[in-house]
Amino acid sequence: MRGHLQNFCLLLGSLASTLVWSGCNDAPSPVGAEFLPDTAQLYVLTAPPDSVFEAVATHRLPQPLFNVGILYIGRFQSMEARTLLRFTDIPDTLGSLTAESILRATLLLSPERYALGDTSSGATHVPFSIHKVIRLWTPKATWDSLFAGGDAGTLDPTELGRWETPIPLRDTVQPIRIELNDLGRQLIAEWLRFQSDSSLRQQIYGLALLPTPSGSAIRAFATQAIGQLERPAPKLEILYRHPSGNVDTLYLTAGYAGSFISPADADTTRYLILQPGIAYQPKLSLRLTALPPLAAIHRAELRLTIDSTACWTGNRERSRTLLLLPSDTNAPGWVSTTATYDPQSGAFISKTLAPLLEYWFRRQQRGTLIVSLPATELYGRLDRLAFLPQPQLTIVYSRRKQP
Repeated sequence: MRGHLQNFCLLLGSLASTLVWSGCNDAPSPVGAEFLPDTAQLYVLTAPPDSVFEAVATHRLPQPLFNVGILYIGRFQSMEARTLLRFTDIPDTLGSLTAESILRATLLLSPERYALGDTSSGATHVPFSIHKVIRLWTPKATWDSLFAGGDAGTLDPTELGRWETPIPLRDTVQPIRIELNDLGRQLIAEWLRFQSDSSLRQQIYGLALLPTPSGSAIRAFATQAIGQLERPAPKLEILYRHPSGNVDTLYLTAGYAGSFISPADADTTRYLILQPGIAYQPKLSLRLTALPPLAAIHRAELRLTIDSTACWTGNRERSRTLLLLPSDTNAPGWVSTTATYDPQSGAFISKTLAPLLEYWFRRQQRGTLIVSLPATELYGRLDRLAFLPQPQLTIVYSRRKQP
């Protein structure tokens, strides 16, 4: 009986202590103080676009496509895709080989599934010729830096080989084999001689693959990328007769592999154009001065409507995700966001833009938004998205009390 009485007294003491602590009326924490009170009033800014968007335009930023895992060759409408290859594993022990010692030289390319253009026959017609590169090119080279002034300073016009057979559109296609002619074998012998001489080896500039005018599509081919060395890379298969009389095979791998896309015609007055390869990118410059001072942005929705009739789409599904990035490279990564395609409205919609707008509003009240694509689609296709030039932005905000 006495033990039960003791336990009852302890329970009463515990309850009294709980009541004392829970009855304290401390000031709210900094986090709790920031919650909206139930009397806060929300406002919606849906002003005319020109009151928020200072400028809406398509910009072209020449973009190197160097060792990104994909190469492009072909023609589609006014667009041309070329590829340059430079072989970096040439041995320095075969400098005595002559062109007559090289029995056969064959370029091997592995087709990918993606194509843009005429694929109605279940294949692509991407005829191209092989040429000698006569100047140094680097990973930062672009179409503008190599070909804007013409081909004369970059390529030798003499053909070293040609491909003209349609390539099937299948998930798995055997590498195509393009045999080099006599002049091509002479070039290989020259490379081997140059490589054995340290004063000449820097003059090995590689091969160029140029689409011929009769092509009707652009086809993707595989190459290696950083972290993807297991991917098939372009190779040269060289069958040669050794001075000893033995016949041997040498394989050279393209350590430098880049594609160069010509600036295709685009109606940038009627549309905002997003197209990788050529690097057409919409840029939206926003001015947030229509918001009252100390406003708190709670939600923002951006709509970018596409015109399907002006889009170019290859044999893969059109992209359903956009990246929305601040042009300010010093902006924190968490303010970048995405927009997702809504098939019912035909628009890409972002409902997570508020952090970026808040970031700009708290600083200079202005900012520029870049519309881009995820990396896999930025390099893995040449599709064109055409947006109407009137983006729609809705901002939900509340007014903070003036200090």
